[in-house]
Amino acid sequence: MKSKVSIDMFIFRKILFSFVVTGVLVGCGAGKNKTNVELVTAMMDQESVKSQDWDASKPGERAMMVPPVNTVPRGFKPYKYHLQVDLAEKELVNPLAKDFSAEVLATGKVKFEIYCGLCHGVKGDGQGQIAQFMAVKPPSFLQDRLKNAKDGRFYHVIRDGYGVMGSYSRQILKDSDRWSVVNYIRTLQK
Repeated sequence: MKSKVSIDMFIFRKILFSFVVTGVLVGCGAGKNKTNVELVTAMMDQESVKSQDWDASKPGERAMMVPPVNTVPRGFKPYKYHLQVDLAEKELVNPLAKDFSAEVLATGKVKFEIYCGLCHGVKGDGQGQIAQFMAVKPPSFLQDRLKNAKDGRFYHVIRDGYGVMGSYSRQILKDSDRWSVVNYIRTLQK
């Protein structure tokens, strides 16, 4: 025979469980198109400025403000050879032209294999892994035309893109890394 205390405890637990389940079910949904119960007022509906908002009638608001005329982002350097590959080839000078140190070539090789080798091939022969699937095949760096091209052309193509190849300035961020890739391409051409 069970003791009276254990029976009372069992009944108490059933009643408590019923209240908890009822409270959860009632509290979870206020129903369609009905506002939930707010314990702290104005917590769910705050007046906040979204960064994408812009209201021309409120020029003092801080969202999506139009920058002042002739301003440029911090650290931004305009590229003066945009879409001018021949001028870039003629005027750009490789600051690492004579630096074929292990460090420069290692950096160039890593960047080349990650970003260039898939199309141009790890040997620079234009036979990369995805070249066979491309409508316009990437050129081989081993052809005479590109062996005779100046370093500025290669830098420009990395920086600005050329033809169907887009810019890799967002992938290879540093100028020194781009020039390292140019130096690495020169070692492939030997």
